[in-house]
Order: sequence, then structure tokens, then C-alpha cells
Amino acid sequence: MLSNLGTRYQYLRAELRRSEARMAYVMLLPAIVPLFVFILIPVLGAILLSLTNFDALRLDIQWVGLGNYIEAFKSDIFHTTIRNTLKYTVLYVPTVMLVGFLTAILLNRRIRGISFLRGAFYLPVLTSTVAMGIAWVWLFQPQVGLVSMIVKFFGGIPRDWLGRPNTAMYAVVGVAVWKGFGNRMLIYLAGLQGVPESLYEAAKIDGAGRWHLLRHITWPLLKPVTFYLFITGIIGSLQVLALIMVMTFNNSTQTAGGPAFSTTSIAHQIYLNVFKFNRMGYASAMAVILFSAISILTYLNWKFFSSAIEY
Repeated sequence: MLSNLGTRYQYLRAELRRSEARMAYVMLLPAIVPLFVFILIPVLGAILLSLTNFDALRLDIQWVGLGNYIEAFKSDIFHTTIRNTLKYTVLYVPTVMLVGFLTAILLNRRIRGISFLRGAFYLPVLTSTVAMGIAWVWLFQPQVGLVSMIVKFFGGIPRDWLGRPNTAMYAVVGVAVWKGFGNRMLIYLAGLQGVPESLYEAAKIDGAGRWHLLRHITWPLLKPVTFYLFITGIIGSLQVLALIMVMTFNNSTQTAGGPAFSTTSIAHQIYLNVFKFNRMGYASAMAVILFSAISILTYLNWKFFSSAIEY
């Protein structure tokens, strides 16, 4: 009798576990279905498309295998886009994080009007990239632009900031930092306000100054925030497109990414090959290369830096 009851109990327990598992999968469906439809299937489709020459206008498709990848790595323009994208990432990510961090420290105070200041510094994040890019194109005008007027006021020589290969990328990065530092500021500010005041008070009693407080308390406790911003910053900067297209667009040639391909990025070349040159397969190959690079860099960052962070 007892053995029958034990068997019955084990059966009911196993059935309950299966029922809970089925319910868990049902609850996860709203998250799993979009993951498959909007991420997994498009990625697999891009990989398959990269192995073909697909003409979207004629609906003609030809299998070429690794031909698109070989062509990409032999292309001088693709090499240029890789250098430009890496240059943009190296310039943008640490700069925008540093500016956001310093601004957060300055705004982490309890003074009158601090909420207004925080909103004002965050406002560029909410600004349309297109509208902001057009405005900065006018500000960078070599004759009447505000930037050139400021340079003249201090005795400098105005330049065609967006018209020269040696300055165009720096101008784009500067505008990108101006637009993006508010987001980093807000996240750093949330992290700063989560640091216990008791730690600062104890350190001050021991004679610690502002630099020691920053170095030994603030910065170590903000490492998880910094790591998150670093990873997401790299992912976003490797896909830069809109700002380059707006700020470097040439009305006479109806192209962007100049001058002399000095600002063109991988995402920009993908866009051109899809919508201008009708080379879907070649663009898909570059997209797969970009996706692979982002995945590898994200994994390496997580592998080598996450172990040094305490949550």
C-alpha cells in the first residue's frame, strides 16, 4: 500500500513538473517568437544570401559560394571602410564615456536648478539625428559657421571641417560625442547615486581627499556601469551610419562618406550596395562580416574584462 502511494506521489510530482515546464514555455513565447522572427531568421537569411548574387529588380539569384567574401577582402574600399569604422570606434567610445562620466560627477550635487541642468545636458540625446546633423553642417561652414567664427575670434584660421579628409572624421566624431554623452551621463549618474554615502564619510574621516575618493571608491563601484557602456558603445559605433550620411552628403555628387572615402563606414557601404548598386549578396557578405566582428569583440571583452568586475 505504501509503495503504491509512493509511486503515485512520484508520478504526480513528475506530472506537476511537466505542467510547470509547459506553462513556462508558454509564458516565454512572447519573447521567443520575436527573437526567431526578427533576429534568428534574418541572420540565417543574410548568411544564405551572402553566398549568392541576388538581383532584387530581376528576381535573379546565382550561387557564388564564398565569392562575395573573397571580393570584399580584396576590395580596397572595404579595407578603407574597416579602417574608418575602427578609427571612429577608437575615437568615439572612450571620449563619449569620459565626457559622460565627468558630466555625471559635476551634476551629482544637491543644488537649486540641478534637475534643469541634467535635462539640458540630456536634451541632445532626444534630438533627431537628421535634424542635428543638418544643423551641425551649417555650424561647420568655413565662411559663416559658428565654429569658424569662434576660431576666427581666437585668432585661428577657419577650415572646411567636413570638406577635408584629415578633419572630416574628427568633426563627425565630435558631433556624435555631443549627441551621445547625455545617455552615458544619465547612466553614470544613476550609478553614482547608488554609491552609499557611508563609504565616503568613512574615507573622509581617514583623511581621504577628492582624488582618493574618486580612485578608490567611486571608480571601482562604477566598473559594472563602465563595462556595460563600453560594450554597448562598441556595438553601436561599429554600426554608425545615419550621422555620416547626413553630415558628409555631397549635393553635387549625391553621395556621402567623403571626402575621398575618409568617413565611409561598413554600414554605409552595406547601405550603398543594397539600395544604390543592387548587390544584395555582396552587401549581405559585408553584413555577416560586421556581425561576426561585433560578436567576436563582444565575447573577447566579456571574457577578459568581466572577471575583474564585482557586482
